[in-house]
Amino acid sequence: MKIDSELKNNTLTVTLSGELDESCALFVRAQLDALFDTRGLHKVVMDMAGVSFMDSTGIGMLIGRYKVLKAKGIPLLLSSPSSVVDKVLSLSGIYEIMPKINR
Repeated sequence: MKIDSELKNNTLTVTLSGELDESCALFVRAQLDALFDTRGLHKVVMDMAGVSFMDSTGIGMLIGRYKVLKAKGIPLLLSSPSSVVDKVLSLSGIYEIMPKINR
């Protein structure tokens, strides 16, 4: 799993690439939590276009990050998931708490 980030106008965009599963969930969680400590964040956009596979561990990791950000009053949005990942996210109901946006 590769993680890139860009902060622009108080919006943190995090780009994930690779497989989001049990083998990397702890690493991704630690990296995201470190990024979320940035002062002055108003919004976080998770670009999922490069995620080729995601399982329930990945969904759990996203929900955990959502809770961290919600406690700070910062919305988490999901952007451009591949069709395979979009299906997993849709079936999980995650879009009800983390809206999908098109970029």
